[in-house]
Amino acid sequence: MGMKVDSIVVYQEASVPYFCIRREQIARLRQAFPAATVTWCHSSRACLRALPQAQVVVSWMFRQEWFARAPRLRAVLSSAAGRDLSPLEPPPGVTVRYGTFHGPLMAETVLGMMLAFERGLFTAFAHQLRGELWPRDALYGNVRLLQGSHAVILGLGHIGKAIGRLLKPFGVRVTGVRRRPPARRPPWFGRDDRQLAADRLDAVLPEADHLILVLPADTGTDRLIDAARLSRLPRHAVIYNVGRGNCIDEAALARALRKGALRGACLDVFAHEPLEADSPLAADLPGLVRMPHASAFADEYMDRFTDEVIAWLSR
Repeated sequence: MGMKVDSIVVYQEASVPYFCIRREQIARLRQAFPAATVTWCHSSRACLRALPQAQVVVSWMFRQEWFARAPRLRAVLSSAAGRDLSPLEPPPGVTVRYGTFHGPLMAETVLGMMLAFERGLFTAFAHQLRGELWPRDALYGNVRLLQGSHAVILGLGHIGKAIGRLLKPFGVRVTGVRRRPPARRPPWFGRDDRQLAADRLDAVLPEADHLILVLPADTGTDRLIDAARLSRLPRHAVIYNVGRGNCIDEAALARALRKGALRGACLDVFAHEPLEADSPLAADLPGLVRMPHASAFADEYMDRFTDEVIAWLSR
């Protein structure tokens, strides 16, 4: 940043406990920057009072109108992975940085979903909830190996790459799809892994055993996975969405699951959140597994963010 940090304002409060900064992380910031005043705010009112002296604000709750109250501000560091949650247009001289630490946390969630689907855990548990003590017949034809399968990751950014990297020890072939693939292959790619431009998506969908969606909401992704693209997937394919819910035509997905045109869907995000009762995906659909936008939940969440903040400011 090319400056000596003398004032850090932290306003990291949230309804989700994992996303709230704790005393030990504040202590780490103070230890890392002993010459700086670190002000820990527990409310927006307290944050507003501290802004006039702030050089750096650590918060995912920062608002556009607050820039005018912070004449010394040089950087806003947000724990949010998606810019759509806190879209900001900073004035000249102010940098806004978003978190890039979420990948390993979310990758474990996706791997867990994939293993649970392939090895029959979801099926067995669903029958357990119905009171069946020995649902062996329900697993016939529903259990597959993850090893040797093909995962198409739509959105090969830092989260998508973390997912792909975690899949490689399990013998999964990976195809990453992004708008403009870089010339250099990720170092963890195997011989059969590849990167494709987004205009090749339709061609690769019929080859996918797993379609993993890690797309942002603010880049023209609305209903990118529509009825036509769902129909291109093999009947045994499973969709996983840990990006943003706007990218799926939810009514079309519900129809595909109901008809058995897809094996399943593991969804962490939805077009409208919290999930509403009138959503087509609120029904008890065959093969549907829902999570409440929780793929990055972990006790280590704020420790990872604090690591990133310290690294950013130290540079």
